[in-house]
Amino acid sequence: MYGDSLNPTPPPIAPAGNVPPEAPSSEAQCRVDSLQAVIPPARVKELRPLWVTWFAHPFANWFWFYFGFVAALSGSNMKYPSLGPVVIVGWLTGHLVNAKHPWGEIKLLLASMGMGYVCDSLITLMGVLKFHEPAYWGWPIPLWMAMMWPNFAATLNSSMKWLRGRYQLGAIMGAIAGPFSYYGGVKWGSVDLGWGFWPAMIVIAIEWALAMPVLLWLSARWVPGAEISGQSSEVRA
Repeated sequence: MYGDSLNPTPPPIAPAGNVPPEAPSSEAQCRVDSLQAVIPPARVKELRPLWVTWFAHPFANWFWFYFGFVAALSGSNMKYPSLGPVVIVGWLTGHLVNAKHPWGEIKLLLASMGMGYVCDSLITLMGVLKFHEPAYWGWPIPLWMAMMWPNFAATLNSSMKWLRGRYQLGAIMGAIAGPFSYYGGVKWGSVDLGWGFWPAMIVIAIEWALAMPVLLWLSARWVPGAEISGQSSEVRA
């Protein structure tokens, strides 16, 4: 009973409408602690769908770049010129879904396509390149050729990110790898060299020696840091 020596005063009564919240049960707190112990925050990214790793890893990025390159050349050779653009757009979509800076990456891809259209159209009008299928919409070059540029630009912040900021090395790499890529198109039967082998290779080497530093500069300007979210140890909130 209240008022005796053992219980001198009754407990305070909470006013109506002001019921204090119940403290979380120890069982619920244990459940939260156990989940955090099983799935550490730093490893949450490992539980993403498997298809994410098909585009996020640098090796996967290089594979899709090469797959798009081969699809464009083989499609042109087999009289299916739309095959390359379809494959490239497909893998670039997955690339952008996993991009940490998708808008910057989109700007880079569009800028690279525009620059490639201008550069390759110029040397085509000069007679350096000759394509087997007609160009549409008034383009001097076919669509699959223009799509080669964003296909490559998507590697600059992933499998080729070691070139970031190395403009002189990028120019050297462009002068060497660029002619080899175009010669691959010649071997596939997708394009011919109108000026002969060495004159055409020199022109293409100059083209890519100038284009690579520009692409690297645009990449560093629009896509800061590691581009693919799967390459970063940080977990989005």
